Amino acid sequence: MNRGTRRIVTGVALLVTVAIGLTGCVGQGQVAQRFQQAGNVTGTVDAEYIVAARDVSAGTSVSGTIRPVRSATLTVQAQGEVTAVYVAEGDAVKDGDVLLRIDARSQQNQVAQAESRYRAAVASRTVTELSGLAQTKAQLQSALAQARAQQASAQANLRNSTDKDTSSLQVANLQEQVTQAEASLRSAKNNLKSLQDYDTSTLQVTIADFAVDQAQLNLQMAQTRLAVLQSRDVTPAQLVQLRSQVTQAQSSLRIAELRLQESTKNPQASDESIAVLEEQIRQSQATLTVAQSNLDNAASDSKASQSDIDLQRMQVQSSEVSLSNAEANYKVASLGAAQKKLQVASAQEQVKQAESSLSIAKNNLASTQKTNDARPNDLETLKAQVEQADAAVTVAQANLTGYADTERRTALQLQSAQEQENQAALALSAQKMLLDNYVVKAPWDGTVLAVNVSVGDMATSQTILAKVAQTQSWNIETYVDEVDILNIKEGQEARVAIDPYPDKEFAGTVSYLGKTLVRTPEGLNAYALKIRLTTPPATLVDGMSGDATVILSTVRAVLAVPVESLLSEGGKEYVMLITKNARGKSVTTKTEVSTGLEGDEYVQVTSGLKAGDTILRQPVVTSTSTSSGPPFMGGQ
Repeated sequence: MNRGTRRIVTGVALLVTVAIGLTGCVGQGQVAQRFQQAGNVTGTVDAEYIVAARDVSAGTSVSGTIRPVRSATLTVQAQGEVTAVYVAEGDAVKDGDVLLRIDARSQQNQVAQAESRYRAAVASRTVTELSGLAQTKAQLQSALAQARAQQASAQANLRNSTDKDTSSLQVANLQEQVTQAEASLRSAKNNLKSLQDYDTSTLQVTIADFAVDQAQLNLQMAQTRLAVLQSRDVTPAQLVQLRSQVTQAQSSLRIAELRLQESTKNPQASDESIAVLEEQIRQSQATLTVAQSNLDNAASDSKASQSDIDLQRMQVQSSEVSLSNAEANYKVASLGAAQKKLQVASAQEQVKQAESSLSIAKNNLASTQKTNDARPNDLETLKAQVEQADAAVTVAQANLTGYADTERRTALQLQSAQEQENQAALALSAQKMLLDNYVVKAPWDGTVLAVNVSVGDMATSQTILAKVAQTQSWNIETYVDEVDILNIKEGQEARVAIDPYPDKEFAGTVSYLGKTLVRTPEGLNAYALKIRLTTPPATLVDGMSGDATVILSTVRAVLAVPVESLLSEGGKEYVMLITKNARGKSVTTKTEVSTGLEGDEYVQVTSGLKAGDTILRQPVVTSTSTSSGPPFMGGQ
């Protein structure tokens, strides 16, 4: 009985007392009879209470719902058909366990295409690294050194032609010139052969040209699929485009296969060129797979969600960037091929010059040997040799100077290829991450509380697929009003009663107290409250009802009486004290007491009673006697 209820009882008691006063003239027999009915305590023991020391706790009571402390409602970001369900309600799961799968074939196609683009980017960067810049520079430096040596030799021959009695020396010089000319010719031929053997410019142009074609087709496919996704129903024109793209992809694959067949039959084909052609076949196969998938899924794609449309729009933008990069790479490759042709032409000219120098040197030596007794006096020939040597030096210096431009251009080409590889790697990683949207995993160890879909159902981002909770810890979730919020603190103890366990009481602790006024399900304004169960039963089920009392204050081992035993009158508190009269009969006396802390069941008594006193648990006042005078005794 709460304090409000006691106030009502007190009013009734006062009326009874007044009634007794008004009937004071009733005979002793009638008074004795009334006392026998209301004053004597000869009934059951439950009507009495023996005053003793006990703990008194004051609190506030609330009702709420039992919920797991930690739970998760699982959804997916992708849209598709549920292809597998691995758990049922009540199953225990571990962190990361796969619970459900959504059809991910469309996304897997995107991953395959991204992998193909990444491999193509790696191949392009590898070919660019094989340009042999260091070797080209060494060859140009060697050609310049040889030209300068020939220049020095020609200049020495011209000077020696004016000396006297130098026939033997001149023959020796001419023989040295022949030797140097032969060495220059060998060097020039080796340089030409090296440039021709390591000429990957044509291969790079072929790769870049194929990449442009693939990027254009991929962009067309992405744009067409976006149009299909955005339309309510796939149109005949869109179907024609989709079929045309399949045909283009098949044609591209066939061309790549024919190129590979021709290359494998050519004994001069390098391993790098064959690897590039094989990669082009893989790219064409991946593109054909995507084109065929777009055609097959056109009907279902026209009913796509907004998230799928946004994802495809990003795919179109990515394809546009890939096409722009491919076109830029083609331009760089074309410029590199033109530069390589100039280098080969220059090397061929060096071979011709070396052959000419060798022929002149041999002719000079033969002519001199025929006229051992006379010194050659052909100053014009010697001057021509000097001029030819000077020209060779000029050409070699120009080639070496032009190498700096080639080096910068190749560095830019390599940087572009590396950037494309990085972009392809990021795109591949992003596509693989999107695959996670098609798999539902357990967020942590727990129990499956609900599975809301079956195999064959369609799932969207708004579909609640399952619910997982950790069932080792439980709260009772409830609300308190603005009065109680001032008295409740986190960490306060609580007693919890749960409806399916009527004879048990569970300990708890306030674990959360809301600081914002919210709307309750009943439409009231209140503050959220959570009470953590300290020792919850093992058989709790989410959604059970329960009541809780938050302990606001406690006094221990104090005299206390039941709440319902107190009477209030004139601002004072009373109990009905039971004593024995001279004849040994029980007599009730209204006795004033002072009270302290009031709990839900018991109230602390600070004065007016002592341990061992007996009082009525639920008193009915039949006498105006108090502890200040002798108890009323009827029937004497």
